[in-house]
Amino acid sequence: MSIKTEADMFERELQKLYHAELEILDLNGDLAEAAASEEIRELFAGHREDTVAQITRIEEIFELAELPLEERGSPIMEGLLAEKDEFVNEVESDELRDLDAIGVGTINERIEITLLDRLVLLAESLDHPEAVVNRLEQNRSEAESALRKMQEFRERRRES
Repeated sequence: MSIKTEADMFERELQKLYHAELEILDLNGDLAEAAASEEIRELFAGHREDTVAQITRIEEIFELAELPLEERGSPIMEGLLAEKDEFVNEVESDELRDLDAIGVGTINERIEITLLDRLVLLAESLDHPEAVVNRLEQNRSEAESALRKMQEFRERRRES
C-alpha cells in the first residue's frame, strides 16, 4: 500500500491496530498462562473482555469510515510477540516471570496508545464522524487503564 494521503495513512494505521488487537487476544492469554502469581494471571485474563470490546469498536470504525475490514501486520507487533515467546521459553524464576509478563504487557499498552493517538489525530484532521473519534478515544482510555494497573503492580513490587 502506497501512502500518499492522510486517508491512506488512516486506513493503514487502522488495519495495523486491528491486527494488533487480534494478536493481543492471544498475547494476553499467553501472558496469563505464563505468569507465576494469581494477581498477574487475573490481570491479563481479565483484559480479554476489554480487548473483545475494542475489536468490536475497531470493526465499527471501519464501517463508519467506509473502509474494507482488513488487518495489516506490523513489525512492532511481531517484535513484541517475539519478546513474549522469549520470555515464555526462557524465564524460569517465578518472580522474574511476573516482572517479564508485566514488562511485555506494558510495552503492548504503550504501542496501542501510540497507534490510537495517531489515529485520533488523523480522524480529526480528516473530519471523520465524531463516532469514529469517540470509539478511538474509548479504546485509548481502556489501554491507559490497563497500563495504570501494570504500573501499580510495579510500584507495589518496588515498595515491598
